[in-house]
Amino acid sequence: MVYKSKLRIDDTGRQCSRCKKFRPWSEFAKNKHGARGYQSWCRDCFREQSGSSKRKEYLITEDGRECSECGKFKPWSEFHVRNDLSTGHTSHCKACRRKRTRRDMKNGSIRDRELRRKYGISLEDYQCMVNEQGDCCAICGTVEKGEARGHKRYWSVDHDHNTGAVRGLLCQKCNTLIGLAGDDIAILKRAIEYLGSELI
Repeated sequence: MVYKSKLRIDDTGRQCSRCKKFRPWSEFAKNKHGARGYQSWCRDCFREQSGSSKRKEYLITEDGRECSECGKFKPWSEFHVRNDLSTGHTSHCKACRRKRTRRDMKNGSIRDRELRRKYGISLEDYQCMVNEQGDCCAICGTVEKGEARGHKRYWSVDHDHNTGAVRGLLCQKCNTLIGLAGDDIAILKRAIEYLGSELI
């Protein structure tokens, strides 16, 4: 079934799907997935929704700027460099960034983003796997995750490098073992045979 929009859309413009006003295409931001290559909301509706029309103005000078989080004026050395931004620096200071990172690490949002980006699973999916495996390595059965930089290490997510399919959770040693063998079953079998043979 093909969905046909009830809103007016033609060569000159379209009706905004939010405010329903007909506007020229210049009043819409580009979006390759949208009708005629534009967003369905007009720029005014986007600004209203995001609150950008009421956004606070921060003091920005050659020497530094006000942090968008704590509101304190600080020199540019207190902000991380971001060449893709107009000021060349982030809008929030390094101290606020550290606080945000600690908060995100504590609530798991950083780990969740990392798992989704690398393996296509959520933190909830990861925790279900931990519970199913009894919170131990799927190969050697150890319950020791170890530590990295003073923080408790997570179980390594083992996945098929060809298909991307997640296979299980491993300790660092077992994950390294499989990785160095190149996921090659034949090599691992020969290693088992080698260890089981009597050395002369």
